[in-house]
Amino acid sequence: ERQVSQEAERERQRELPPKVEAAVPHLHDALQLLIKDGTFKPGGTSPFIQLFTFGDHKWSKALFSTQDFAKTIRSGPSTGDFLRPVNWILSVQAHRVLVVLSPHEVDLCLPLIWKSKHVHLHVYTPRVNRTMKATEDLRFFSIPELPASPDPLSFIPSLMLQVNLWAGQLYLKDFATYRQLCRVLGLIGAEAGPQSWDYDGFVKPEDRVGGMKEECIMGRSPVTFLKELFSLRRKGIGYEPAHIGKILAVKPLEKKDFVS
Repeated sequence: ERQVSQEAERERQRELPPKVEAAVPHLHDALQLLIKDGTFKPGGTSPFIQLFTFGDHKWSKALFSTQDFAKTIRSGPSTGDFLRPVNWILSVQAHRVLVVLSPHEVDLCLPLIWKSKHVHLHVYTPRVNRTMKATEDLRFFSIPELPASPDPLSFIPSLMLQVNLWAGQLYLKDFATYRQLCRVLGLIGAEAGPQSWDYDGFVKPEDRVGGMKEECIMGRSPVTFLKELFSLRRKGIGYEPAHIGKILAVKPLEKKDFVS
């Protein structure tokens, strides 16, 4: 007697984003003016907008993107499947700001940037696996070449902590960066001292001590917002074992977690 085993037949189907019309790229005169003579005037009809365009938490006022970077589709919000990756960052030392550019703007402005004495263009890629080289110091490749002294990037370390979050970086550079990030976000992490914190690891302003009390920019927990942001960046790919995944799950990291 022959036994027949039942086998479920599965057919995998790809769920593609809805079909939409792409936004028309636009190079604003104000960006060219910034590159040529260092004039930077955000607000009004300016193309420079705050980098964190959704969410109502207190992020740095020195982080910007252009409207051309932020808008990827003609109608509707440019989030979810249409959220543009961060790969080109313009540093403006005189104003101590960072501006994220679109590939279209970089392509058209590159001849001006090479000649500029007011800005530097930097290649950036968020570190999404442990073996990737960290580029958050913005020294991997810069146009024009960075001078040895004075250091034009002395103002960026605290800003890049937030850029890394927006770009979807999963792995931190070292244990010191981890502790600083937790202090800035108000998360318990490796910070000793707070005796009380919420279920998601957020330390309320009245419970903060030490460096967190001085450095934290958050009035309420950013964890839900960051989980939403990383889910958009990862497009369904899990990141729980990564540094950021553990931080958002209230799992403290140790120095050994940063050994390659």
